[in-house]
Amino acid sequence: MTASCQKDCALAKLDAVSRSPLTVNWEMARASDARTPETLHDLKFMPAQMPGTAASVLRQHGAWQPGAGMNPDAEEFWFRCLFDSNPARPDEEVALEIGGIATLSEVWFNGEPILKSSSMFTQHRVDVSSLVRHRNELLIVCRALTTAMRPLRTQLPRTRWRTRVVSEQQLRWFRTTLLGRAPGFAPEPPCVGPWRPVTLVRRQHVVVENLSRQVSIEGTTGVVRAELRIRMLRPNINPAAGWLRSGEHRAPIQWDRAEQGQFTGRVVLRIPDVRLWWPHTHGESSLYPAQFVIELADGSNVEFDDVPVGFRSLEFDAAPSKKTGKAGFSINGVHVFCRGVVWTPPDVIAWTSGEDVLRQRLGLMRDAGFNLIRLAGTTAYESDTFHRLCDELGLFIWQDMMFANMDYPFADPAFLTIVQAEAEAELSRLAKHPSSAMICGNSEIEQQVGMLGMDAALGRGAFFAEELPCIAKRCAPGLPYIPSAPSGGDLPFRTRHGVSNYFGVGAYLRPFEDARRAEVLFASECLAFSNIPEPETIDRIAMRSAGGLSLVHPEWKRAIPRDAGASWDFEDVRDHYLKLLYQVDPAALRRGDAARYLELSRMVSGEAMAEVFGEWRRRDSSCGGGSLLFCADLELGAGWGIVDSGDNPKAAWWFLKRALAPCTVWTTDEGLNGIDIHVANDGAETMNATLRVAMYLHGGQKTEEAETELIIEPHGSATFGLEQMLGRFVDASCAYGFGPPRHDLICVSLHRQKGDIPIAQAFRFPAGRCSGRVPISELGISAQATQLEDGSIEVLLGCLRFANGVRVSAANTFADDAYFGIEPGTCRKVIVTPTTSGLPPSTLYLTAVNAEGRVPIPVRGGA
Repeated sequence: MTASCQKDCALAKLDAVSRSPLTVNWEMARASDARTPETLHDLKFMPAQMPGTAASVLRQHGAWQPGAGMNPDAEEFWFRCLFDSNPARPDEEVALEIGGIATLSEVWFNGEPILKSSSMFTQHRVDVSSLVRHRNELLIVCRALTTAMRPLRTQLPRTRWRTRVVSEQQLRWFRTTLLGRAPGFAPEPPCVGPWRPVTLVRRQHVVVENLSRQVSIEGTTGVVRAELRIRMLRPNINPAAGWLRSGEHRAPIQWDRAEQGQFTGRVVLRIPDVRLWWPHTHGESSLYPAQFVIELADGSNVEFDDVPVGFRSLEFDAAPSKKTGKAGFSINGVHVFCRGVVWTPPDVIAWTSGEDVLRQRLGLMRDAGFNLIRLAGTTAYESDTFHRLCDELGLFIWQDMMFANMDYPFADPAFLTIVQAEAEAELSRLAKHPSSAMICGNSEIEQQVGMLGMDAALGRGAFFAEELPCIAKRCAPGLPYIPSAPSGGDLPFRTRHGVSNYFGVGAYLRPFEDARRAEVLFASECLAFSNIPEPETIDRIAMRSAGGLSLVHPEWKRAIPRDAGASWDFEDVRDHYLKLLYQVDPAALRRGDAARYLELSRMVSGEAMAEVFGEWRRRDSSCGGGSLLFCADLELGAGWGIVDSGDNPKAAWWFLKRALAPCTVWTTDEGLNGIDIHVANDGAETMNATLRVAMYLHGGQKTEEAETELIIEPHGSATFGLEQMLGRFVDASCAYGFGPPRHDLICVSLHRQKGDIPIAQAFRFPAGRCSGRVPISELGISAQATQLEDGSIEVLLGCLRFANGVRVSAANTFADDAYFGIEPGTCRKVIVTPTTSGLPPSTLYLTAVNAEGRVPIPVRGGA
């Protein structure tokens, strides 16, 4: 044991902070008029689970019904918590930490008013040392927002532009989320209540008033520079020493007295041969612990942990860089193709989620190949737990500040003060996380102004152009900043300059070629489709629909996103591409065979997304990536989410999982230039693989085949002409049309070893997709399922004729792939895992989109 370690052990460790989350003994009451604490006697209080919202408490008691027109913004809600504690000792400080209250709130503690707030985004810390007792009452009221907005409709200055995203323009005066208040995609419920945790915090000995740090890399050495300001609670007890340590590395803190009882400490910690932090697609997301130790003059010490440290360099190019020819992010000197997704909270009624729930949803996005999560300006700032999970899981964070579309009153001094404090708090928090990658001033404000035919510069103004970037530079140095998404170019929504929102393929019904023609450099939002959920989810929706579910039932249509005021919705968008890809009349198919309509529609959105991301990801593209809209639905139905509101992946999730994998293969149609095959190796290891291509006619007759050995360096890619591999012209893209097509299916695959099961595979239909079906027996399916020691089931599949959109399932199971294709004469492996305890399934069932019926697969070793 070293001398320094012996000294550490000899010191008595003191508990400087104790936290008591207030999670029980809450009640809520609703009032139709304004009340005070003295006039609550006639209100009916009901038990409430907190943190949460008015809507979540009503849901808890069966009083919340989606679509019933209930509006918590129009009522007043009172929340009460009774709890036991102890009065503060002389050398102790007791505070209430309130994570956030939505939105117009007042707080009383033991009958004394302690807080007024008009922002759901503000975190509050209130000293209650003189008020805390053995028995305590916390009382919170959330005033009716509609009442507060009413007089503002005639107040000057009036809004310079109006947005259809919200129906009430005066929301611009209040710092609150637009989710629950956006008729087109999130109409209900609005967030009202103490949505973030409330905690009673006792501090003894030392209070850490502020802690900032900067992380850098010097050669191969990681450097942490930290500054902390502390306040001593015990008189005449000062810090004698201190250090910052990370594992076996440590550095001393140099103390300066600021004023009586207050000290500032500075420390520089150097870690040689540091492991870098990477997004999970490109390497290991290495983190180092950070612990501060303060040694007091009486021989005791105080320890506390800070956010783990990740060492990485980061750059963002809004235009193609000279080094890579690509726009977007570079980390540790390597360009990263960002496959992003816009985050949606797991529970938009309660607005609170535990670590397990967040880990599950973030894990689903990670498993699908995404490496960037965008927190959009229409939502809310996320918790510290969320950001720590993103650090751990290797997921970039694109952080919008919570401004979207509206004309915010920055000229109002009170409003400006609130948003300045908000920006300083949130950006200081973001600065500590290696996952933080982008600060964006707002969502769509410049676009909103420009699309109304006005000068887009009105949307930027002094706050987003000057003040906010200064705050970002001070509080989060080194993080890229852009004023708005989208922005850049002669108009902010032009796709060939800066950051754009790309809905050419999607809402604007453009052909797939537009993904290249638009010259997208980085898409902050893209590819919004109404994604059909799984059959099991549709069954759940049908169970709650009076008279059964139809595709025009209000229960179904309510979950379909739409642009407010438009005569179409995003189901119409998906139907357009259903007709384009499968040459069917969507209306006739829906009317005549709704089940088949749903089956093909599931495939369509995933196929479209994979096609566009493949176009942007290819080596010769200058695009740096894009963020899909949304990660998950806000309620059960065919929303924008690639997983449903219960975190069950939809078909689109599976298509993206294959297309966005770090090591994968895909094709692009180059017209008269044939078919290009693209291989990506985003990982940190060299790829040694075999690339194989095969072409088929009528789904089973092989007409061409070729293979080549590949060596692709880490973070590398390659492109091959298909006919270059074959060594001759075969009209691979069917662009020349010399007679009937000699092939209608192209299969490309990557293999670790020649002839083994592919590690990645993609299919292309140069003569068009077939919407018809054959009896499943005609596919010649072979299947073998074996239960493994860990309880999972290994399924080996083969076929004589191409099987498309294959799904292997049974009740309470989850497969590691779905909606995939099986190349004739080859083997495909799927692992199926039971999701509940008990006996595993004795039989699995295989279905394919291009076949009628299903194939039962007995499980060897199963129940």
